Amino acid sequence: MKYMFLIGSALAVSAPAMAQDASDGIVVTATRQPTPITQIGQSVTVVTRAEIERTQATTATDVLARIPGVSTVQSGGFGQPSSVFIRGAENAQSLVLIDGVRINDPGDVGGGFDFGALTIGQFDRVEVVRGSSGVLWGSRAIGGVINFITARPTEQWTARAQAEYGWRDRKQVSASAAGLVGPVGLTLGGNWLKGDGFSAFDEDRGATEKDGFESKSANARADVELAQGLSVDAGGFYTKANYDYDNTGADALNVGLKRDTLGYANLRYSGLDDRLSARVGYGINDTKRISDDAVFGPYQTKGRTERFEGQVLFAPVEMASVQLGAETEKQKFSDNYGSNDDTSIDSYYGNLTLRPLAGLTLNGGLRYDDHEDFGHKTTFAANGAWVIGSGDEAPILRASYGEGFKAPSLYQLYTNAGFRALDAETSKSWDAGVEQPFAGGTGRFTLTYFDRKTKNLIDYDLTQFNYYNVGRARAQGLELGMQVANWQGFDVNLAATYLDATNELTGAQLARRPKTNLYASLDKAWEVGLKLGADLRVGGGRYDDAANSQYVGGNVVVGLRGAFAVTQNVEIYGRIENLFDEHYEVVRTYGTPGRSAYAGVRVKM
Repeated sequence: MKYMFLIGSALAVSAPAMAQDASDGIVVTATRQPTPITQIGQSVTVVTRAEIERTQATTATDVLARIPGVSTVQSGGFGQPSSVFIRGAENAQSLVLIDGVRINDPGDVGGGFDFGALTIGQFDRVEVVRGSSGVLWGSRAIGGVINFITARPTEQWTARAQAEYGWRDRKQVSASAAGLVGPVGLTLGGNWLKGDGFSAFDEDRGATEKDGFESKSANARADVELAQGLSVDAGGFYTKANYDYDNTGADALNVGLKRDTLGYANLRYSGLDDRLSARVGYGINDTKRISDDAVFGPYQTKGRTERFEGQVLFAPVEMASVQLGAETEKQKFSDNYGSNDDTSIDSYYGNLTLRPLAGLTLNGGLRYDDHEDFGHKTTFAANGAWVIGSGDEAPILRASYGEGFKAPSLYQLYTNAGFRALDAETSKSWDAGVEQPFAGGTGRFTLTYFDRKTKNLIDYDLTQFNYYNVGRARAQGLELGMQVANWQGFDVNLAATYLDATNELTGAQLARRPKTNLYASLDKAWEVGLKLGADLRVGGGRYDDAANSQYVGGNVVVGLRGAFAVTQNVEIYGRIENLFDEHYEVVRTYGTPGRSAYAGVRVKM
């Protein structure tokens, strides 16, 4: 029965009438301006609120794991360290944003972002740009950019809320609302999640102690038009998670805390019949991490990033536009073992967009970074998109080239053994692909080849207890995306990736990157309000260490879900995850959830 179900799922998602690499037409992350996706030369995936609700996702990694070219690993359950690899890039080599503001943690080992405690309930949309975006977004955008976006107010107030209960006493409640109060547009949201969890150390290896968790988060945003074409907006995001964890290959009574506070403000101007737009902005991200080991005591880090930035976009003629920007960033890091350090970087960038022919868009840009500790670096990027023909089913050719630059983090430079003479990581990458819409534009098929070379990749030496530069690494592969949205009541998603990520000096595979990854789902909606769906995840095997001495096998996981609209505004839903109770690991000795069930109710107004 298990294999009949898997074969049936594979046949269903391979049907050529069901495809698309999702988008609702306009994206902001790839160009830092609202742009039709047909004019973007990079690989972009957009996940809408409707898709989040359809798949009943609860965490950020639930959403990201369904995207071509993206793989995720987590050392246990909710709250445990979680990394996202875009096209094989290190977790710290991808930039993470909330409403366009950087949330990468300056106290993280590589200056990356730990996705382990980020829930998805408050977000209205997720945009993922795959491939180097260093010219427009700067340091840490070697692998790509992930932007979590909250809802924007409309003239009529909208609100939604949901409550869910399931396996091992896991409870979740979330709510959000957006609308106008006089001239002020407001967005408010909150999420609470708590559960007994499962042991971070694999229960199949003998673990018995559950590692529970509790997460609270809130977001707010306000914007107002001061005069015609002149507006101001400000907002913030707060999340705090407490969790238990194991890190010794056995049960342990360790506890951890993660707290992120994000704030931002922007002054915006638009004029000359929308041919001129400008923005001046400020952002601050403050983090706190505590890992309290039951034997050795707590280790605490604090990080803070402050940024001032400005950009101007001017289109003197319809076929050309120029974007100019400047940024300054200050980072601070400290821990309870004496580290207390800071650094800064000033940046300037420019991008030229040309539309010389109908359907053809070309972009080229330069960026100059002046780092306090690592001097100056100039990077270049270019990309193009060509819509061949007209109509809903016109194919689109895309190609891009990008260079990246990432300085070592303050953690890598100063913790444990004092200052280390590390070199900055640099990269050169390119990709090329085709997108073929069909079924009247409701479906799209995408196929993309990518290749990235990185120099001075930073790793940790377990014998010297120190960080060092590896030398050269290369990641190349293929991404296949296929998705359809509401085609005769069907929604289908297929995301398949082949990745070859290696250390070019040793020939070893980079740790925790599976060579193959597949996600497929099929959903059907009926007019009576019933929805049924299933998904299939096939994770390839991977090495858990840089020396390729510890191999972790692949896995096949199946899920079922259903929902029913009781009224126009109320829906009940439920799902079974890991239907066949697959026992597997993605990080050696760390556990993954067994068969589990959840049920909930969703209300919209």
